[in-house]
Amino acid sequence: MLAIIISIAAALVSLGSLIVAYTSSRRAHMPVLQFMWESGQDGGEPKWWLVNVGAGPANNIVVAQALRTGLIRSLKRERWFNPVLIPSIPAGDKLALTWLGGTMGLDCALGASYTDTQRYFYTTKCGDDVSMFLVGLHLPRWPLLKLGGQKVVKTWWGVEDLSGPQWSAVTGGAVRRRWWLLPRYGVCRRLGGWADPVLSYRPS
Repeated sequence: MLAIIISIAAALVSLGSLIVAYTSSRRAHMPVLQFMWESGQDGGEPKWWLVNVGAGPANNIVVAQALRTGLIRSLKRERWFNPVLIPSIPAGDKLALTWLGGTMGLDCALGASYTDTQRYFYTTKCGDDVSMFLVGLHLPRWPLLKLGGQKVVKTWWGVEDLSGPQWSAVTGGAVRRRWWLLPRYGVCRRLGGWADPVLSYRPS
């Protein structure tokens, strides 16, 4: 009996060690993006920036807008639009969001979805000068490639400003998620994973 208890305890310790090692590895490569306004007082032009304050590079970054956001998990009562795909941002680096213009007050919320080097999703939401970092995808899962010959997500170098009609708007009711996926992961946990809902994308 004692030998069985010792074996079970050893197995639990090994399992705990594996979990700790996996968590540490994820955190060592975790990107964290933040929206930053720069007023241009140092002689430069005023603009919005996306800054990576995390420990790893942020890849597959999509920046979008919403009329308002509750800064919460999921997409309840949120409507996101104007998705723009931007290049990867290394840890400690930043990228200018030039298409947002040089106005601090945008009268909208901002959001960014992105992945780490292992393709796990993360989300940053910003509204009324308050930011929220979330694990998982808590924005719509827009297709990054062409859909029906059309680009759903515009590329950053092809967007000069926000004049004209909105594009690729999606509401929370149009987003499908696997019923067994934990709510903390939002719509999706991993890009291209077996729970990735990209094929069910439907514009609102």
